[in-house]
Amino acid sequence: MSYPKVFIIILNWNGLQDTLECLESVSALNYPQYEIVVVDNGSTDKPTKAIADKYPKVELILNDENLGYSGGNNVGIKHALEHDAEYVWLLNNDTVVDADALLSLINITEKDQSIGIAGSKIYYFDNPGKIWFAGSHIYWWRGYSDHNGKDNMDNGQYDNVEQVDRVTGCSMLVKKEVCNKVGILDENFFLYVEEVDWCVRARKAGFKCIFVPSSVVHHKISASVAKTGITDKIFDYYDTRNFLYLINKTFKFPLREIILLKVIFKKINSEKMDNFKLILSFVSPRKKLESINSPVMFGIRDFFIKRMGKANYNFNT
Repeated sequence: MSYPKVFIIILNWNGLQDTLECLESVSALNYPQYEIVVVDNGSTDKPTKAIADKYPKVELILNDENLGYSGGNNVGIKHALEHDAEYVWLLNNDTVVDADALLSLINITEKDQSIGIAGSKIYYFDNPGKIWFAGSHIYWWRGYSDHNGKDNMDNGQYDNVEQVDRVTGCSMLVKKEVCNKVGILDENFFLYVEEVDWCVRARKAGFKCIFVPSSVVHHKISASVAKTGITDKIFDYYDTRNFLYLINKTFKFPLREIILLKVIFKKINSEKMDNFKLILSFVSPRKKLESINSPVMFGIRDFFIKRMGKANYNFNT
């Protein structure tokens, strides 16, 4: 077979050691036609010298500020498309890939021109054989998208190539035709749900989204966000706001409004705080609700007032 040109895009944010380990595994890929682009997303510890010394062929793009997952990756995607990429492979910097991970993705996508996006089987890095991701469904009426097989040991139950609702941005191979037809990542998301949106837009445009189990990736799980020590709070805010935004983008009146209301009520009911206190916080200045106490409510509010992009809240105690 002829091997299409793939640009591997690795986004780094204050995670140099993880990025170097990722690059070590990527450099051993059994694939003859790829280029690596590391996009640094405004890190305080600039990775220029460390990467240049060890991986001189890797192209490094330095962003002046943290543009989020979507904005940072878009810098790399635009660069790849300008340099004749036939595919872009978004890969988290906190991953280690098996040698055949990319080849397995290409072998499947090249067999069917209607395939637009393909994703890997992903294991927990520190627990080999324990599944983190094996495809996904989107549950619109519940307001979330799951990970098939999550926390299960792999006994071959997810070894079939299959169409899925979406793959994860942790390892996401995208054909240039998808970028040309539906655009790239929506930077309004900033962090979380943006890859779900990309898969939804691709499928609406007629492309298939495929899970490829022979492509294996090992993931350290949110290493960059975990550096803040407040992973759950950050996730709750962005996941709430961004999933509502996704629903708003995807559906039309009146179904859109019905799904939004159902998901919003579900989110409010899931809040682990006294409902009276929640109501009081909106009517009494002295009982002002803080972001650390209710990131979900801040996410709902910001969706309604169209405050997207990076959140300028203190989710720390």
